[in-house]
Amino acid sequence: MKTLLLTLTALMAVSIVSAQITITNNALASAGTEILMAYDSTNAAQITPGEPGTDKLWDFSALTALDMDTVSLMLPSDTPYGDAFPMANFAIGIVSSDSYAYFNRTNSILSNIGVAATVENYGFVTMSVEPPNIYLDFPESYGNTRQEQYSMQIKIADNSLPGVDSVKYKSSTSENLTVDAWGTMVLPIGTFSALRQKEEKTVKDSIWMHFFGNWILLSSSVDEIDTYNWWTDDVGAGFTLCSIDLDRPTQEVTSIAFLNSYIVGQNEMLADQIHCYPNPADREVMITFSATMSLQNVSLYNLSGSLMEVDSEIVPGQVTLDIDQLPSGTYVALLRFYNGQTITTKIARRN
Repeated sequence: MKTLLLTLTALMAVSIVSAQITITNNALASAGTEILMAYDSTNAAQITPGEPGTDKLWDFSALTALDMDTVSLMLPSDTPYGDAFPMANFAIGIVSSDSYAYFNRTNSILSNIGVAATVENYGFVTMSVEPPNIYLDFPESYGNTRQEQYSMQIKIADNSLPGVDSVKYKSSTSENLTVDAWGTMVLPIGTFSALRQKEEKTVKDSIWMHFFGNWILLSSSVDEIDTYNWWTDDVGAGFTLCSIDLDRPTQEVTSIAFLNSYIVGQNEMLADQIHCYPNPADREVMITFSATMSLQNVSLYNLSGSLMEVDSEIVPGQVTLDIDQLPSGTYVALLRFYNGQTITTKIARRN
């Protein structure tokens, strides 16, 4: 009887959440927000995107956060390379790789116009996406389709070999996108109404070297990738719920990324509620908050998204973290409250 009641309760919860939704610009978090994304490689064989259609249930509650990363939603002017993309008004930074994607974000579209990332042996480079790659065509709704072709390329000075003065890299993508399903997604952090995009991509990567005045092809590869992205209109999420890549010929899952916290924007209201001192600190740091907020737990991450083992003491309106054994550097404290609110604050550990 107990099992039956639990099953009925779960089905009722799903029926309440499940509804066809439309994604608008308002569903995305604003610049100044930080989000924790998690990555799971061990459960790839058990997770499948499922068939297209309506009123689907994607139960991904078994996903495990093996790796984590902080995703920063930013203004281009707050990034090191914003000047390279004067048409961008929005940026997404990945903390662990110190890389950035630049976007044009309006009430009608979210499109990627460029990236800045580290290339091995060459350092930071910037590349424009031409024409821009459309992530979301607002209002994004079930049944939407589009076809795109876009590319990125860069030429870099390189005299590491006799007769060679530069190398050139180009990535070309052909993409067919369909918003092919809607339903309910269950993640470890909660249950959401969701809309699914399926991207069928063919990506060709080529590298040339400029050898005694002639461009010579060094390597070329073609990958066929199916990417599934789930979005929600829940403003408490503010970002992609889950993204799964599959190798199209084998249908093998190659990567899974999923939302691991609700939005943790540093807006004025939250800044007024959270205080951290001393900061920087060498042994202990105290984080205070309104006594009306009941803290469930606190986690501390380094900027690579790895969970740090620290002792903590929670009392009403305050938590104390023992950071004496941590290396010097910057950390992110993630506070989870019983009311469902999640807030972050940065902590500096000094020698």
